[in-house]
Amino acid sequence: MRRTVKIKLGLDQNQQKLLQETIEQFKQACQKVVDYGWNEDGLKTYQKNKLHKATYDKIREDTDLPANLVIRARDRASEAIKGCVEKLKNDEKASKPIFKSDSIAYDKRTLTVWLDEESCSIATIDDRIEVGFDLPNELNDYYDKYLNDGWEITQSTIEKHSYEDGEPLYLHLGLEKEIQKNKSINPTIMGIDLGIENLAVTSTGEFFSGTEFFSRRERYEELRGKLQAEGTRSAHLTLKSMSGRENRFACDTLHRISKKIVEEALSKDVDVIVMEELKEIRQNISDNKKFQTWAFRKLQKYIEYKAKEKDIEVKYVNPKYTSQRCSRCGTTLKQNRRNQHFECMDCGYRVDSDYNASKNIGFKTIFGGQMSQSRDG
Repeated sequence: MRRTVKIKLGLDQNQQKLLQETIEQFKQACQKVVDYGWNEDGLKTYQKNKLHKATYDKIREDTDLPANLVIRARDRASEAIKGCVEKLKNDEKASKPIFKSDSIAYDKRTLTVWLDEESCSIATIDDRIEVGFDLPNELNDYYDKYLNDGWEITQSTIEKHSYEDGEPLYLHLGLEKEIQKNKSINPTIMGIDLGIENLAVTSTGEFFSGTEFFSRRERYEELRGKLQAEGTRSAHLTLKSMSGRENRFACDTLHRISKKIVEEALSKDVDVIVMEELKEIRQNISDNKKFQTWAFRKLQKYIEYKAKEKDIEVKYVNPKYTSQRCSRCGTTLKQNRRNQHFECMDCGYRVDSDYNASKNIGFKTIFGGQMSQSRDG
């Protein structure tokens, strides 16, 4: 199980300046590697050994980055090129990666963390610096659970949160631990269906409305378009502030829903949560559609890590026909579903269509297992 914990760094003015310059040189290093791997002739190379031989010495000469940060820059550039190549193979649009975001990659050789002391040691272009964490008092207990219980620190990043006042730098700390998979012969399963009308519906009969969540996003997109059309500095600042606020609202809403879903699973003694596999986000769709897919992925991610914390296994299944199949008799017909209403053309079973789909999603993984107790069977 993997987790990323965001920790605000308590940097003084000199440390902030030094770390920001380190990030700038790291971005330059990433770009130099990409410039080699993505040349003007259209050839694209992402093999790390080849990129290392061609760029390492030059980057060490042109920057003040320590050796291990140069290697991290090579790895990030390699992954960026590889991701674009895979998109092109699938006939998707992809252009040469350009590194603009203020972010730098760290691992155990370049970052030492003392969670019990709420501080860390960070490699920079001018030796290491020791930095304390700026933790809200009410969240101290949240971080305490990672001090033991088998958690190990893995690859992490330091990123600038430009949408916050003062544009602070945060450590995105990567953590990982081994968990035991459920080995029950007859596991109790809970399926979850995701949608627009209902953001999430569980096979135990819990509904989480998505109407206000997505309506708010539509209003934001409409206002964003107007502000972008204005093109003034005032409009830009307003848009920047709104963007951060809307992002926080969305993440907070999804966090709360995921928490309630996992609590529901615990109350029903669920062993396995089953969700649908989501398709890749296409580039030629509207911003609202992209946001919907982003929200579904984010919600699944939150559910997964909260569930695994409670030793609940999470599985994903192909959702094909789950909206058309009758969860009572198994008859699969397109005519069975009418928007939010499901009525089986064979047995006459009537139920909310999303609830019916959530049961079918759960059924997809049942091999001798039982469904968790549902609202009406």
